This record gives sequence, C-alpha cells and structure tokens, in this order.
Amino acid sequence: MKSNKKKFYMILVSSFLLFVMLAALNYNSLENAKNSCVENNKTPEVEQDFLAINWTVSCK
Repeated sequence: MKSNKKKFYMILVSSFLLFVMLAALNYNSLENAKNSCVENNKTPEVEQDFLAINWTVSCK
C-alpha cells in the first residue's frame, strides 16, 4: 500500500508543477505580446479570462 500512496503523491506533485510551469509560460507570452505592441508605438488592448488562461492582445 505504501507504494501506491507514494505513486499517487508523486503524480499529484508532478501535475501541480506542470500546471504552474504552463501558467508561468502563458503569462510570459502575454507580457511578450503586450511589449511588442509598445515597441511598435501602439497601445495594447488586452482581453483575458481568469488566470490569463485565455487571452487576446490587439495593437491599436
């Protein structure tokens, strides 16, 4: 039984770390897109959902 519990916790921790990494990369991409607008002398208009999982950047 100890082995199954250990596997369960390892999968749980791995899944959590994967989620955190993906969220950080997604946030970095959002910031990158906004900075690209500013570099081109345009104003970024950002629409984003909860935790910035789904986002859109328009340069105007």
